[in-house]
Amino acid sequence: MNVIYLYNIINIIISPLYLLLLIIRIIKKKDNITSALQRIGFITRTKPDGNLIWLHAASIGESIAAMTLINALTEKYPNHHFLITTGTLSSAHILKKTLPSNAFHQFLPLDNIISVNIFLNHWKPEIAIFVESELWPCLINAAERKMNLLLVNARLSDATFMRWKNFPYLFKNIINKFDIVITQSKTDFEKYQQLGCHKLINLGSLKFANERLPVNQSDLMSLQNLFKDKKIFVAASTHKEDEKIILMMIDNLKKQNIDYFPIIILRHPERRDEIVEICRKYSLKYSLRSESEIVNLENDLYIVDSFGELGLFFSLAHIVFIGGSFTFRHGGHNLLEPAHFNNIILLGPDMSNWQNITDAMLEYKAAVQVSNVDELTEKMKFFLKTENLKQGELYKQNALNYVNKHQQILDHYLTEISRFL
Repeated sequence: MNVIYLYNIINIIISPLYLLLLIIRIIKKKDNITSALQRIGFITRTKPDGNLIWLHAASIGESIAAMTLINALTEKYPNHHFLITTGTLSSAHILKKTLPSNAFHQFLPLDNIISVNIFLNHWKPEIAIFVESELWPCLINAAERKMNLLLVNARLSDATFMRWKNFPYLFKNIINKFDIVITQSKTDFEKYQQLGCHKLINLGSLKFANERLPVNQSDLMSLQNLFKDKKIFVAASTHKEDEKIILMMIDNLKKQNIDYFPIIILRHPERRDEIVEICRKYSLKYSLRSESEIVNLENDLYIVDSFGELGLFFSLAHIVFIGGSFTFRHGGHNLLEPAHFNNIILLGPDMSNWQNITDAMLEYKAAVQVSNVDELTEKMKFFLKTENLKQGELYKQNALNYVNKHQQILDHYLTEISRFL
C-alpha cells in the first residue's frame, strides 16, 4: 500500500482529534476563531484575479525570509499576487503589519485530504514555495499534482535528521515530490542527500538577504533622548529558560552596581505573566511596554511584550543576547538581525538551528558564546567597561562585515525560482 495513501486514511480516522486539538489551542490562545476556521478549510476571502504565488513559512523566522522573497519577486513579477501561509498567531500578527498590497496571509490547512483539497481548489496557485523545513505529506502530495513545488532555504536539524532516518521510505516519497530543494548550508545538503533527495542545490542561507528590520523613527528619537549615553543591553526573542539566566545575570550586575540598562523582548508576548513572576522572585523592578510606552530608568529592567519592535531596540543596543539559545529545544534565533545594527552579539550554548552561521561568526570574531550565567555575567562586565570599548567595536564591525559579504545570495535564489515561473 502507498505510504501517503495510508497516511491519509489514518488522518481521516483521527480527524475528530484535530478539532479537539484546535479547541485546546484556542483556550490556550495559540489559535483564535479565524485561524481555527482557516485550518479546517473554511475560506475567508476571495482569490484575486491573475497569477498567484504561494509561499509557506512555519513561524516568525521563516516568514521574514519569505517576505524577502515576496519583495524581490514583486519587483520581477509586478502583476503577480502572493499568498503566504504560516502556522502561528505571532507570525500572522507581524505579517499583517509588513505585507505589501499584492500579498495576503492565511493559516495553513490541517494536513488531511479534505482541508487540503478545499484550500488548493480555491486558491489554485501557480507555484508553491516552502521555506525551510516543514514537510506535510498530504499537502505536498496533493499540491505536487497541481503545480511546481520548491523547498528553499532548506535545513534539517540533527534531531530531525535522525527521526527521518527511521522513516527513509516516507521521507524519500515526500521530498522527491519537490521540483528542487535549495539548502542553506553544505551540511544540510549532505543530510538531504543521505536521506535520498535527488534534486538538490546548495546556495547558502536566504536569511543573509533579509532586509534590515524596520525602525519607528519617532520612537527611536524619544528613546535616544531618554537613554542618552547609557549602554543598553537587549535580550531578544527570549523564552522562559533564557529569562531565568538573564534575570540572574541582571541581579548579579545590580549587586555590583554596573551602570547599564537591560531590556528583555519576549518571543511570545502572551508569556508576560511568567517573566513577571521570575522578576518578583529576584525582587527586580520592571515596567511592561504593553502597559506604558514610558521606560522608567529607575526600574531594574524593561520588558517588551509587543510584536515587531526588534529593530527599534537593536538600534539602541550596545550588546544583544540571542534568545532561544539557553533552552536546548529551540536551537537559537536569528543572530544575523542584530549584526545590521552595530551590536555586540552574545549567544547561549545551543545555537543548533544556526550552527554553520554560528561557527563562522565565532571564528570571524563577530559573536561571543557563553555556557552559563557566570560566563554571561563576566562577558557583560567586560564589554561594559570603558577600557574594552575598542574590542567591542571590533566585534560590531566584524558582524556587519560578515552579513554584508553574503548579500548576493538573494540573486542566486531568484535565478533558480524563476526557472519555474
